[in-house]
Amino acid sequence: MDRLLLGLAILLTGTLGASALDLDLAKIAPTMEACPGKLGFVRMPGARSCTRLSGRVAAGLDARVNRDGPATAPMVAGRIAIDNRADTDLGEVRTYVRIGNGRR
Repeated sequence: MDRLLLGLAILLTGTLGASALDLDLAKIAPTMEACPGKLGFVRMPGARSCTRLSGRVAAGLDARVNRDGPATAPMVAGRIAIDNRADTDLGEVRTYVRIGNGRR
């Protein structure tokens, strides 16, 4: 029984050692790259389209005070936009989505 456990331990140690060696030699996954001719756009690995993610956040407060309290409520606004462009046989196809809230 002891020989069986020892043999199993040696077998597993050899297998795990080979796995660790394989991880050291593994290639690093490609990262996003800039799209040529499109400022701010990036191309994800394996994709043919270029994407840009943008947005903004704004906040403000009216500091004037009258007899009833502040003149207006605090203002908070924000938005996010996703712009995707792909070259096709018919020309460039653009998908644009913008989501926002607030008064600005």
